[in-house]
Formats: sequence, C-alpha cells, structure tokens
Amino acid sequence: MRTFTGGISLSPPLKMLKEKLMIEQDDLLCFSPTMVFIPLAQHIGAPVEPLVSVGDYVKQGQVIAEADAFVSAKVHASVSGTIVDIVDWPNQNNGEGTTIIIENDFKFSNDFLPSAFDWSEASNKEILAKIQAGGIAGKGGATFPTHVKFSVDDTKKIHTLILNGSECEPFLRSDAFLMQKEAQQIITGAKIAQKLLADPKILIGIEDDKPQAIKAMTAASADDDTIEVVTVPTVYPTGGEKQLVELLTDQEVHLGGLTADIGIVLINVATSFALADAVCFNKPLIERYTTVTGDVQNPCIVKNPLGTLAGELIDFAGGFQGAPSKLILGGPMMGKAVNTLKVPVTKGSNGVIVFNEETDWLYKENPCIRCNKCVEACPMRLMPMEIDQYYRAGDYQKCEDLLAEACINCGACTFVCPAKRSLAANITAAKSKVAQLQEEAKESA
Repeated sequence: MRTFTGGISLSPPLKMLKEKLMIEQDDLLCFSPTMVFIPLAQHIGAPVEPLVSVGDYVKQGQVIAEADAFVSAKVHASVSGTIVDIVDWPNQNNGEGTTIIIENDFKFSNDFLPSAFDWSEASNKEILAKIQAGGIAGKGGATFPTHVKFSVDDTKKIHTLILNGSECEPFLRSDAFLMQKEAQQIITGAKIAQKLLADPKILIGIEDDKPQAIKAMTAASADDDTIEVVTVPTVYPTGGEKQLVELLTDQEVHLGGLTADIGIVLINVATSFALADAVCFNKPLIERYTTVTGDVQNPCIVKNPLGTLAGELIDFAGGFQGAPSKLILGGPMMGKAVNTLKVPVTKGSNGVIVFNEETDWLYKENPCIRCNKCVEACPMRLMPMEIDQYYRAGDYQKCEDLLAEACINCGACTFVCPAKRSLAANITAAKSKVAQLQEEAKESA
C-alpha cells in the first residue's frame, strides 16, 4: 500500500485506549430529545438568517434559516414542534451563537414528502437545486456547502471522485457504521456526484481496520466497474483531504490550491449518503450518526437529530465513567474541547468524547525538549515547534515565513509531542494572526 508524507501510528497508551473504546455494534440506536437547539452557523460561507419566530409551529425538514448567497447552506428543523426561543446559545468554539430552540412534539410530521425523481435523466441544474434545497454541507468536518463543491468550473476536467471513508480519528466509528448499514445509498450518492462531474472514476478509500465497512462497500459497488474500493493503511491523518489524494492518486495539491485544480473532487461517505437522501427522497440534512465514546458507561453510535445536546447523548450512553475532565466535540485529534454539556451536535459533528481525570493525563503540557518528532509527523512538512515558539513570542511575521497557513489542523504534532505542547491549537491561532497580517498588507498596498 502507498502512504503519504508524515503521519503517525497510535502510541501504546492511545492504542490500548482505542481498543478499550472500540465500538462494534450491530443494531442502530436512535435518540430524539425533548428539545433541539439548532445553531444557525453550521457551514462555511455566508451566514443565514431565521425565517421563523417564537411560537411558530414547524414540520421536520422545514427550512428555518437561509441566506441569499450562493456559498451558504440552508438550515432545517430537525424535529417537528414549536419554536420556543431564538437565543444566543453555547457553541463549539466556546462562545455563543444564534440558536433556534424547538420543543419536540414527537409526531415527526415532515415537510419532505418523497417524489418520483429519476436523477439519471435529470439535468445537473435540477440535481444541484435539490442538493442546495437540502442544506447539504460536508459531514467530514469541513462543512463546505456541497452544491458549491459540485458546481465545478467547466474549464476543469475532473477525472477522479474520491469518497473518504477512512475515518482516521482514533475513536470514531460513525462513518464505518454508516457504511455497514447504508452502503447502497452511499454508492447512489457517489453515482449522482459522478453524473454531476461528467463521469470520473470513483475511488473509495477505507482504512484497513474497518473490514466490515470494506466488505459492505465492495459488495454494494461490485456491479460497477467505474468504482474501486481501496484499502488504505491505518495511519493518521489518512483522512486528510490532501493526504488521501496523495495516497490514492500519487498526486499532490499545491499550497493554497484545490483538489479540483488537479482534476479531483473529494467528499466524505456521510456526505454522499446525505446527498442521496436529498436528491432521491427530498430529505434535507437534519440528522446524523454520532459516536459517543470515551469515559462513558456504554460507548455507542447513535442516530440523532441535529441540535441534540452533547450532555443528553452522554446520558443516553449511560452517563460518565469516573470524574469527567474533558469533553471533546469531534475526534480526539481535530475535535474541539468544549466547556459545557449544553453544546449541540451540528452538521459537522461526528463524535462526542469524554475523558475522565485518569485519562486526561495524556494532555498535560510540559516544556519543549526539541526532539523534532512533530516535524517528522507533520504531513504538510512544516516545523510545528518553531511556529509554536514564534506564536508564543508574538512574532506573527515569522509564523507567516514558516508557512503556518499551510497547516491542516490534524493535531499529529500535539499527539506525538512527548511534552504534550499545545502545538496544533497554537498553530491554528497563528494562522488567524497571519491572515490578519495579510489582510492589513492588502489594505495598505
């Protein structure tokens, strides 16, 4: 098997923890709360504005917020019920954002009645309109509006569509479970995307620690010779966009460039599933599979409506195991540590992870020992410890010189650091400072 520049395998402590927390379940678990808290900020692009008021009754799937801009994604009611409030509510950035609160009536009366639609005979414009109406955004974490991704410039010839099924974050199994349960619909979404891109070949990359997902996806695509399921090594961050492209095609994306520049489009398998939902069944993006794991009583994968609070998912998983110390939305590498259980699951949320005080020793920071391990692990060939040093010193120009903006926020540097320095977090902050410098330079030019 090919590999890519940098990357890491799990160290013994995390490998043992992963094995302890590995989720292998056969039955789909579903949870619907009494209230959902739906943030308006769930995508990259123009912010949306509410279309509803307190006291309104909404159906499941009804559009409750949208923007006029093309690069944006509609927000829908994930349950049917009454709008009880529109408030500033805790978000995944440890701040607050406008959030619509719906009291669930558990009737699940919906606003997305399926209709006969032959996408194979439809125009690309019709298909893209359905994707846009469904508010589909990348479910791998980037949350880029999907209809925009597939509105590719006619001058660019796309020869390869990649479905990212690697799910390389150590404890997450949401995509693996989805592939086992919904392989055929994921393939349908891929075929729709293939039509939109003028028939490129399809490569589906899945890490070799997910044999059941590989088996299901291989069986679902067996009759289509334009699709190849490729087993990739379990090396983090295999699921990074640039890393998976390099691994599967032996091509590299230039700094600041897009995969489309070299003829490749990449989407997550969960995005492909949601795309098929929107096109074939008029069902918008209102729910997702979420891994609830870490130091909880019963780690599990749950199908839940968007807007479900992290604390309620933890309760559904049996509650805390030991004294809780850290709550992460997303994976342990790229996820965000949040300071409240009231943060809701959004379009880009694929996991809720709890660490207790005994486990959290893995994250205690100590002085840098200049071992160079972060440089060896960096898949973008950066010097994390140097960027971190200059960021702490306030020298943002030096951070720009060291190409901080090329960081993909994978967290590999922090993971391998024996001193557990907050390298990834500081480099992410340095990127913001570099962006400010560049903006100021444009304004003064």
